[in-house]
Amino acid sequence: MKWNSNEIAEAIKTAIVKNTLRGRDKYGKEFKLYSTKPFAIPYGAVHNKSKLKQATDTKTKKQGKVNYWKKTSTKGMWITWLDSGYKGYKKTMFGNSKPNLWATGGMIKSFTRLKVIEKGDSGATYNIKTNFGEFKIPIPQEVHITLGWTDKEKAKIAYYNKMKGRDMFGLPQKYLENVVNNMLKK
Repeated sequence: MKWNSNEIAEAIKTAIVKNTLRGRDKYGKEFKLYSTKPFAIPYGAVHNKSKLKQATDTKTKKQGKVNYWKKTSTKGMWITWLDSGYKGYKKTMFGNSKPNLWATGGMIKSFTRLKVIEKGDSGATYNIKTNFGEFKIPIPQEVHITLGWTDKEKAKIAYYNKMKGRDMFGLPQKYLENVVNNMLKK
């Protein structure tokens, strides 16, 4: 394999996404669970209206699981999940309450490789054997990889999740080393 910093950056990005979808943070630990404290959301902000209708039927309201109310200042309808909080909302709307940061897929889809910069020549080479002989591939002294979000709103959601104990932006050192080593073996 020819040293390709862009391919390595893409492999690292893919590993971060897979780690996130498994519900793991940048340290390899499970994401902090969603809150079960009462959670209110404006009716208009709910993505899936058919699931909302099922979740907020008269029976559910009588059981004290949800409550509807109008905000006096805006006259807008709000819904509160009383017994299960944000965790209950996530389960109702997306079928899963285990945090993996994939509610609509938008945040993960806009996470990408933004920039890759190679600096200097390390003097080191990577030896590769092929049917045509053995080659020494030069390795840069430094590789700076910038990953992030192309959508500013999705970046804000990622930051919010980080503040709530769900930091997806990174990998445990051993995972990172495995990704790079596997790329070099190709």
